[in-house]
Amino acid sequence: MRVLYDTSTVHQLDRYEYTRAGAATELAPVEIRGRAPGDLHAEMSVGRIGDFAVEVVAWAADTELAAHRTGRLIRACDPECYRLFLSVNGGPRMEQAGSQVSFGARDLALYDLSRPWQTTHTIGRERMRVIMLNFPRALVPITHGTVAPLVGTAMPRRLSGRDLVAQLLIAVADDPGLAEDPGLADVLRECVVGLVRQRLGRPSGITPETRRMLQLACVRGILARQFGNPALGPAQIAKAAHISPRYLHKLFQGTEFTPMKLLKRLRLEECHRRLSDPALDSVPLKEIIAGCGYLRHDQFARDFKQLFGVSATQVRQG
Repeated sequence: MRVLYDTSTVHQLDRYEYTRAGAATELAPVEIRGRAPGDLHAEMSVGRIGDFAVEVVAWAADTELAAHRTGRLIRACDPECYRLFLSVNGGPRMEQAGSQVSFGARDLALYDLSRPWQTTHTIGRERMRVIMLNFPRALVPITHGTVAPLVGTAMPRRLSGRDLVAQLLIAVADDPGLAEDPGLADVLRECVVGLVRQRLGRPSGITPETRRMLQLACVRGILARQFGNPALGPAQIAKAAHISPRYLHKLFQGTEFTPMKLLKRLRLEECHRRLSDPALDSVPLKEIIAGCGYLRHDQFARDFKQLFGVSATQVRQG
């Protein structure tokens, strides 16, 4: 993922205009309107997975602001894409084609980037987090006119696979390594088409293998978010993924790792990243190790040397 803009890099007084300029460079540029906040945090990261563009936004402000996708902006830049909009923790309101959605946690909705819309970012200290999956309309083998009535509406929670797709998008945002999976673009294509087909009352076509990959991605996302917890084990991982410990191990059959081996790998890679960061040179080694979920220094030293071929001290000195 590449950071498109981040207000923490500029002075507080400049953040509003900086955000407005950043919003004009998005895949589907928007115009930010409203009174300049006294306190504003806005951050957007972008990435690509095959034909898909992923945008992750974090937002908090002390005044209500709105992002407008106008006809003028569409004429200037029209990517001819649909957008699957996931509000991770709720908060925003969005209106398109006469339909308005007030998002709760993990709500999903479908939008058309070629039509005007308005998104309102509500007031609050907690950062709203949004993940947007953009994909060419041509990727959906259903006529645009047939899909049009679904635009601007939320995906019902009863849809089979809807929650797994939400978990997958969160996992992609939290775990950059997941986006490197060569089969992920095919999984995303099958999922978005499957959701649209279900909304139209048709069979989803989501295969059992795709469901398995969705659940694996969900588990990877859990590990990426919770690797710093030294007590994290198979029972806790399975509970967070809403599956049984037995099914958790079955999911990993035929893969390179077991759940705990993957957890160890993520911990060691994060330790390596932190030890290589000059900004963290003053942080004690034992604090970095503990922050990545290791309780025993000797075990960490053996695992680190086995994976990277050098000691943690050598990495920090290098």
